[in-house]
Amino acid sequence: MLPIKGGTTMNLIFDLDDTLYDLMGPFELVHKKLYADKTDADCTELFIKSRDYSDEIMEAEIKGDIPHEDCFYERIKRTYHDVGIEMNREDTEEFERLYRAYQKEISLSEGVEEFLDYCKAHNIFIAILTNGRPKSQYAKVIALDLHRWFDDDHIFISGGIGYQKPDPMAFQYIEKMFSLNPEETWYIGDTYEADVVGADGAGWHTVWFNHRNRERLENCADVTVRSIEELSRFIKERS
Repeated sequence: MLPIKGGTTMNLIFDLDDTLYDLMGPFELVHKKLYADKTDADCTELFIKSRDYSDEIMEAEIKGDIPHEDCFYERIKRTYHDVGIEMNREDTEEFERLYRAYQKEISLSEGVEEFLDYCKAHNIFIAILTNGRPKSQYAKVIALDLHRWFDDDHIFISGGIGYQKPDPMAFQYIEKMFSLNPEETWYIGDTYEADVVGADGAGWHTVWFNHRNRERLENCADVTVRSIEELSRFIKERS
């Protein structure tokens, strides 16, 4: 781990997708059902590609370059095109139908409930900041039973607040809402570009939850962890 800087109080703001739960689970189930016998491409690499395309396409949608109804189609079509599979609209609609069905069965990653209980018991300020559309992201909040730890006014969705990570304004929106001291505020997320770079640009401290073991030549995160166990240990040692 890198040296830790900052104050003695700790405010923790969490990403949602692929941080508090395994976002790859539903994707992997659909891939195995529909395409595992059509390509030898690594499912983890495909999933990471789909995440990268998702961020690009969401930005394009915000700018008005891609209509909402084409977003999932473009994301999946581009992902599989990169490994030689050409998908039409019907193919992506079947993929999305199964993907949404599996998303209803998501659960918190093992160990997350324990450290959220710890935060609550020790009166650590916690909140969620996630990119996405309010309806779909809030459905995940419900499926994961996150209201056990987070009140509605501590859950921030980019489509609802008008700012999308990595825009520093997304982070500063929460900072202003609760008058948080950035020197005491940490953002925890899995996506380097959106989570680490964005929060760092807002003057926050950052924990890169790099459980997919992505490699980077440069890393501006204050702390990098690669497992829920390491993340939980960081929270307890820091507090």
